[in-house]
Amino acid sequence: MSLTTVHRTVQDYALQLLEYVASRTGLTEAVRKLQLARQFAASDDELKQLQLKWLPGGLQEWLLEKAIQVFGEPTWKYQDSLPPLPVPPLKNTLDKYLESVKPFVTAEEYKQTEAVVREFEEGVGQSLHQQLLERAKVKRNWIEEWWLDLVYLRSRHSLPLTSNIAGFIPMTDHMWPSGVEQEDQVSLYLWVSMHLWKLLRKEQIPVDKAVLTGRPFCMDQFRNMLSAHRIPGVTMDKIVSHFRTESKGPSPTHITVLCKGRVFKMECVDQEGEPLTPAELKMQLQMLKQQCENMSEGPHISALTAGNRTEWAKTREKMVEMDPVNAHNLSVIEKSIVVVAFDDAMPKDGGEALYQALVGSSRNRWFDHFNTGVVFKSGLYASNFEHSPADGMVAVYWGYFLFAQLQRIGPIHKAQVPDRPVPEPEELIFIIDEEIRDAIAHTEETFIKHASDMELICPSFTDYGKKFIRSFKLHPDSYMQTALQLAYFRLHGKPAPTYESATLRQYYHGRTETVRSCTMEVVNWCKAMLDNTVPVEEKKELMMVALKKHIQIMDEAKNMLGCDRHLFGLQVLAQGAGIPLPSIFTDAAYTKSGGGGNFVLSTSLLGYTPCPGATYPMVHHGYGIFYNIQSDRIMYTISGWKSCKETSAEEMSASIQQSLRDMRQLLMMS
Repeated sequence: MSLTTVHRTVQDYALQLLEYVASRTGLTEAVRKLQLARQFAASDDELKQLQLKWLPGGLQEWLLEKAIQVFGEPTWKYQDSLPPLPVPPLKNTLDKYLESVKPFVTAEEYKQTEAVVREFEEGVGQSLHQQLLERAKVKRNWIEEWWLDLVYLRSRHSLPLTSNIAGFIPMTDHMWPSGVEQEDQVSLYLWVSMHLWKLLRKEQIPVDKAVLTGRPFCMDQFRNMLSAHRIPGVTMDKIVSHFRTESKGPSPTHITVLCKGRVFKMECVDQEGEPLTPAELKMQLQMLKQQCENMSEGPHISALTAGNRTEWAKTREKMVEMDPVNAHNLSVIEKSIVVVAFDDAMPKDGGEALYQALVGSSRNRWFDHFNTGVVFKSGLYASNFEHSPADGMVAVYWGYFLFAQLQRIGPIHKAQVPDRPVPEPEELIFIIDEEIRDAIAHTEETFIKHASDMELICPSFTDYGKKFIRSFKLHPDSYMQTALQLAYFRLHGKPAPTYESATLRQYYHGRTETVRSCTMEVVNWCKAMLDNTVPVEEKKELMMVALKKHIQIMDEAKNMLGCDRHLFGLQVLAQGAGIPLPSIFTDAAYTKSGGGGNFVLSTSLLGYTPCPGATYPMVHHGYGIFYNIQSDRIMYTISGWKSCKETSAEEMSASIQQSLRDMRQLLMMS
């Protein structure tokens, strides 16, 4: 053994010992909390509470950097040790499923469904389940490929109208003094975004962990936060991710900017690997916008990404074959860290900005890219996220990081000027013909027709928030889900099959499981709330039972003890085997209870931050509802389709607010 080998071995053992001591003494967790504070503290005062007052600021910052390097856990440290996604017991899944259909069927219909389910359990379900167990022996996540391919990549529908989600970054007045230009704002957004890029490159984003147990979560989706792209295919799309950590090699250093129908490549990192300064980024943006002002509008190539996936794939293939320049340009866009779009729309608030980001335009969004940031002429900022490479929590992390960092930066300094030359943005000019121009026009026309049918609002309930709910030792998410059930029941006179996402990130490459939050317990409470003969004490008791039930099914779903993902796997195996589709999947109760993507309420908690998001309804007669629960308020977005006479976002919102007031009254009366 050479001296070099001995030296490295000793080094490795020393580092392992250091990690062990740091972990056992709580130092690792302390550094993790400091990392999170640096990323999400909205003011310097919050940071100062964590600092050692007797140390000078410069020395303190140096020590913290060293502590993160030595004791911080790399972002993807636990990936190899995460448990595989389990296959739940068949009986458990089928019992859960039967329980979930009860609110939507009559007693006679339930008997028929129960017979169908038991026949499946004793027959073909057994062999399908065994095949799933065998698959799980060789795949750490048995559903991963199926879920990505069948739910996302094989879909031929327009991404912004069926799959993508939107997020909004709220800004306070102190951030943007009067007279601030778009370029001032965008340069700061980009600079903060590049700070996040740098943290990911260095693997210094702290590992997410379960609040109660401290179990590490899978961080794999964070690899797709930057430079991730969905490429259209004739029958199936594919995901490409070009981001690399420093230890894995070079990573793209440019963004794509969309402006006036034109496309530009803009470098954001210097030769030393450091992000350019806000002043340098601003100068590039000014060059770019000046160039656009002096030219006619471009062809709006990006509109093609809003269309049918097969049509876009064929047009893309034609473009690539037409000229190598087109292939090069598309490759540049696909590798971009993010896409930034300048938009002439003037949304006045978060709701209008979310609508605009989601379906307001197809002319300057690159819907295939994971993150298209939209900068509106009114000064507001929102993002459109392609959903297939990552779930909403990655978009939430992105948004809250930008919000917190920008809050802490404070007023921008317009006097700053670059002290070195900056690279000029490069326009990506596509070679196209009349057939492609016609495809752009057709795609835009189709998009506008369908997008104009969506309604989306973003109200805030300001009577109370998380603080009040927690004062009664209740879980805020269960509380809001229960309010949504009462709101729908009151408005429509019937229960709503409901989807709520539960994270499976405690497992390797885990994504989500469905919480079917419309339970018999919550339906019984809804009926009691609308019955004036039921005593208040009984209404409150039934509410507590419903809240407890939601906590139970959420906990089960997080531990892969729901029913939807298991049933999905069994259905995929049956279809792959070429056998007749088992009756459990053709039974009316399956669709009535939300199975097969038929949930009337599609909902998700976006955390306890001030950064709202928006999604589309899962079915034409349904609602898409995202919500944020803050200390003193509850903010939510509701989407629906105007052409559906059954639904109304405004009426649903009024019913939600009334339900929240009714629930408070119940809590306060005893």
